[in-house]
Amino acid sequence: MVQQMAQVGKLLIGLWMAGVTIVMFLVIPQYEGLGNAGRIIIMHVPTAWVSVLAFAISAIFSGLYLWKRNPTYDDYAVAAAEGGFLFTALATVTGMIFSQVVWGIYWNWDPRQTSIFVLLLIYAALFALRSAIDDVQRRRQLSAVYSLFAFVTVPFLIFVAPRIADSTLHPNCVFIQGSTCDGITLDVGKIGLLGDRKIQLIALEREGDLVTAEVIVSEPGLSSETTLRPSFNLATGTMADRPEFPGVRYQLGLEYVDPSITSGLLNIEAPGTGVLDNRITLFTFLASIAGFTALFFWMLNLRANLLGLQWALAQRDGGRV
Repeated sequence: MVQQMAQVGKLLIGLWMAGVTIVMFLVIPQYEGLGNAGRIIIMHVPTAWVSVLAFAISAIFSGLYLWKRNPTYDDYAVAAAEGGFLFTALATVTGMIFSQVVWGIYWNWDPRQTSIFVLLLIYAALFALRSAIDDVQRRRQLSAVYSLFAFVTVPFLIFVAPRIADSTLHPNCVFIQGSTCDGITLDVGKIGLLGDRKIQLIALEREGDLVTAEVIVSEPGLSSETTLRPSFNLATGTMADRPEFPGVRYQLGLEYVDPSITSGLLNIEAPGTGVLDNRITLFTFLASIAGFTALFFWMLNLRANLLGLQWALAQRDGGRV
């Protein structure tokens, strides 16, 4: 009966994820300016979420092992850490694909990319530690302690570190529904930083109700300069023309102009803003989170049972696990 339920569960998860994939590629609309590249968010964000969940579960089972000394808890701790590592790698790969399409580069040692890379190294070290210790009890104990300390770094590396640095290719405010970027207000002739780019407001020119800004944008590392001309409609109080930053799909928007036409609020805009506004897209996104979460728990149980079986066989044969 249990095996039959497991088979049914596996089938349902497979059908669920197949349905999510089909809807992601064939049903949900393309994002204006991002095209098909925006669809990868349906996979990227859920895999990142599951990786955090997996590392948390690994830490919980590690704590339970140190408390109860039950080998089964160690099996689940290891299985969860392996799952977290796998889903972190998937989130990294999908993020690199999106980065190439939107920002023009797969890898730039962006703060978020760097923090994910460090996280992968931390948990790779856990697996190396386990493989280097022959004594089973000592291996389990040390890896459980390591897992607890490793998880302490997860919230910092995932949620804190990427937001400390000003220079980043990953401005969440552009893509997360309902959020806003702060932008920067500059007087004519002044220089400021917008993301990882230096900008200088050269002039504000008014023609009727339309105010056009002349802005010099310096690329990261001050490698090159480009002049962009965003505009603002005074009559409607809305942005007009929003030119793209060189080589990427972000746009420079003029969000507000002082009545004296001496200063303006410049901000990063993106055609992907509010990617979850579409109801079908939102439901598919939530279904993807549910599907990947169910897939992880199925993998967790399967892997933990295999580790337990491996241990039992090794005990019977007198070998090393």
